[in-house]
Amino acid sequence: MTVVEGKPVVGDSARSLGVRIGDASTDDIRLDDFGNVHPGTGGMSVAPSWRDLESHRIPKRLSTAAIYATGSNHDACWRMGDGEFCDAVINSVLRLTVTDPIHGVVGPEVCLSKEQFRSALADTLDQWSIDES
Repeated sequence: MTVVEGKPVVGDSARSLGVRIGDASTDDIRLDDFGNVHPGTGGMSVAPSWRDLESHRIPKRLSTAAIYATGSNHDACWRMGDGEFCDAVINSVLRLTVTDPIHGVVGPEVCLSKEQFRSALADTLDQWSIDES
């Protein structure tokens, strides 16, 4: 995610703390007919380690540790917490769902409007720290 003043930028792009909603070809989560999101329908992609990210998500400056790194140096690799990468409730409205050993999604724990979901993700801003070691 892109860095602004030492924090991830909040937004609705693939390089921000948030999700893409509204373009069926790039949606991170599906909306129901009423504009709500539901558990198990997607969310913000995450990985257990920055080394598990796609090469275009790893900043080029890390190419000494990941020779395939091709991402923007305006971005950083982030982590939330120190626990095991496993299905877990993050708070009363968000949950981590692991989809395979190197990918998971932070999605809704309960039915939320898309605005509530985006706000809930933004509210985790201070829980993220840069981790590029």
